[in-house]
Amino acid sequence: MQKGFENICIVDDDAISIFGLKRALRKFCPDCDPEPEVFENGLDALETFERRVEVNEELPSIIFVDLNMPVMNGWEFVEDIKRDESLKHLAPHIFIMSSSIDPADRNRAKILGLEKNYLSKPVTYETLKARFST
Repeated sequence: MQKGFENICIVDDDAISIFGLKRALRKFCPDCDPEPEVFENGLDALETFERRVEVNEELPSIIFVDLNMPVMNGWEFVEDIKRDESLKHLAPHIFIMSSSIDPADRNRAKILGLEKNYLSKPVTYETLKARFST
């Protein structure tokens, strides 16, 4: 099993992107988390994580988050995670997914310390292999 892929979370509102990422994950790590937890927006994920901290439940080991979502976008989600004392340890395990070609998005990821965690959509087996294989 790939280290860190025990408890995967996907925060994305696009069913096709979610399907593609799940497929890539199964190919990349066949014995990893068989069914990643999915949230359609950052607020739902954030509130769930906060509740889990309160009752001492397990948090995700890796989070794939889209940038463009309703209610709370990926940037807001990452910024809130980084501000929350009980969740900020998750920040290095967040991987931003985006189809944006705007250099400002990559720059913002760099400012947030997630430059190496910026993945272009669609996230494929090859994307995962290039990023996570040692």
